[in-house]
Amino acid sequence: WTAALSLRYGNLFYNPFHALSIVFLYGSVLLFAMHGATILAVGRYGGEREI
Repeated sequence: WTAALSLRYGNLFYNPFHALSIVFLYGSVLLFAMHGATILAVGRYGGEREI
């Protein structure tokens, strides 16, 4: 099936849209992980309380 995919869609290694989709996928996963880590780290020290 890899040969059929390559013949139908071309080589994805040289496809800029494929590269951009990977960048946005990894970037959104990284942002989501940083967001969750920040919430967990701040919640540990009671950061939700107002001064």
